[in-house]
Amino acid sequence: MGWKVWAPAAVLLVTAGGGGAWALGLLTLPPACASGPVRVSVAAQPEIAPALRDVASRFNVERHRVGGRCVRVRVTAVAPAEFARRPDLRRRTDAWVPESSLWLGIVRDAGGEDVPAGGTPVAATPVVLATTRPVADEFAGARVDVGWKLLLKSEVDGMGLARRAAGPAVGMSGTVAMLALGQTGGDPGDVVGDLRRSAPSPVDDASGGSAAVLAGLTGAERYDRPLVVTTEQAAIAYDDAHRPNPVVPIVPDEGTLMLDHPYAVTARDRRHRDAAAAFGDALGARSARDALQHAGFRAPDGTFGDAYAREHGLPAAPPRALRLPTRKEIDRALASWKA
Repeated sequence: MGWKVWAPAAVLLVTAGGGGAWALGLLTLPPACASGPVRVSVAAQPEIAPALRDVASRFNVERHRVGGRCVRVRVTAVAPAEFARRPDLRRRTDAWVPESSLWLGIVRDAGGEDVPAGGTPVAATPVVLATTRPVADEFAGARVDVGWKLLLKSEVDGMGLARRAAGPAVGMSGTVAMLALGQTGGDPGDVVGDLRRSAPSPVDDASGGSAAVLAGLTGAERYDRPLVVTTEQAAIAYDDAHRPNPVVPIVPDEGTLMLDHPYAVTARDRRHRDAAAAFGDALGARSARDALQHAGFRAPDGTFGDAYAREHGLPAAPPRALRLPTRKEIDRALASWKA
């Protein structure tokens, strides 16, 4: 299936001392590697690519080896829709980290046998509804139920509601919204037309993703009452860049689904496969998890560290999970954006 849903009941450095140590000759780098390095190319969802580059920088310094040769990893931000439609790009890539395992199935169904059926989740983030803090406070004061069905309303208390979501060519969060509406008694057909008209345009330059719908959100007039479908991670990153006027990520009352960011090895030859797998193993290390959490991602099991959760005012435990969707439901949600 490919979806990873997290809930409590359904879960699925090298450090150096000071200069004196160097003077005494007590610290040494790993021995040099034989021959030239094995270069590994990783294509990653734009939102997670910066954190993966940080991990790759440490990995490269540590001189990991395959068959006596050092492994050098380079991470490139690539929109998943671009990766899906370009066999030439896939041939030059040794590992892929899309936002959701759903993308692996999409590419394979389209004839991309070079992509494996599954990967190892490296970071999770829930799909959420987000708005500006003043509007969130207004909703709370008026006791507005912030659930998926709120997307079906063009106004609340006589004031307009500016709804926005990304289509699957930009990010899967909008598709999750269609799945969620179907599960919670709403009719996606009642809103998909409006969401399509306001969705960010597909791009070819590795921008976009769930962050694209947040562009300009804090500059919107309050009477617009923005309500966008995005991810918790995208909202955290947006807040870090736009203080002191942050947006508020809200897990819908009915629950949500997670984007699991699988690490899928796509290399063909044995040496590059082994090298790509070595970097995949490194993504499970504590230092890598810390880097991903610092970028706003939860651990693969859907949890945050307690200190990080307190800092951002978020729950450490995974949010309530919706039911795992069937393949038929997924296909219908994807088709709704093309209708």
